[in-house]
Amino acid sequence: MYDVIIIGAGVTGSAVARELSRYKLNVCVLDKEEDVCCGTSKANSAIVHAGFDAATGSLMARFNVRGNEMMDQLSKDLDIPFKRNGALVVCIHESEKDGLKDLYDRGVANGVKGLQILSREEALEKEPNLSENVVAALYAPTSGIVCPFILNIAMAENACVNGVDFFFNTEVESLTPGTCKKHGNPIWTIRTNNGVYKARYVVNAAGVYADKFHNMVSEKKINITPRRGDYCLLDKTVGNHVSHTIFPQPTKLGKGVLVSPTVHGNLIVGPT
Repeated sequence: MYDVIIIGAGVTGSAVARELSRYKLNVCVLDKEEDVCCGTSKANSAIVHAGFDAATGSLMARFNVRGNEMMDQLSKDLDIPFKRNGALVVCIHESEKDGLKDLYDRGVANGVKGLQILSREEALEKEPNLSENVVAALYAPTSGIVCPFILNIAMAENACVNGVDFFFNTEVESLTPGTCKKHGNPIWTIRTNNGVYKARYVVNAAGVYADKFHNMVSEKKINITPRRGDYCLLDKTVGNHVSHTIFPQPTKLGKGVLVSPTVHGNLIVGPT
């Protein structure tokens, strides 16, 4: 019998496990893969966002900014690479400037520190290899980069050292809420391909499969439609071509393709 069972050993599940391991709780993590970080946590843009894009007043805005602030100490505690390289959202058309101002205002409302709107000359001074067509840019100095799988593994290892159990190759098949007959407390029964687990609380950290477990227990159904993109990882010989994470001005279709250095000295371009 566990106090908390976490479904998913990606970066979210491992972060929750690490945090709960600070307390006198019996915690375990279940994952259908053979190790931690086998889903989307292992391959993404590796960016610690500043928080200017999230809708003001949303949980995402609140936790994005707070999480960003926590990264300096977290990287020291876990001894992992983290760099505040800053980000630029670049405009190449005069008509895009209004959207840039909207991002700036939203970021200020969200509590993002140090935001600036740069002129063409200021943007090129920070990034000389930008297109000559650049007309302005939003500069977010608090944006940073990590190694996504090193972060995930480090948090899981820390949680494990602190007493959290990890069970791999263990796929959750059903979730059933109930009540403890002896004490009357809520209890969850989790059936897997490797047996039955019970817990007082369940944390759904299953990533793109989170809707599956949500829909097992909630009348309000949700559907996650995953999107897969490709990244180009460039050689370290061109790693110094840019120093900031560079975004195009976002549109209704998405945030576009970014260019960013990695903590290992490469450049990453994507996603498609």
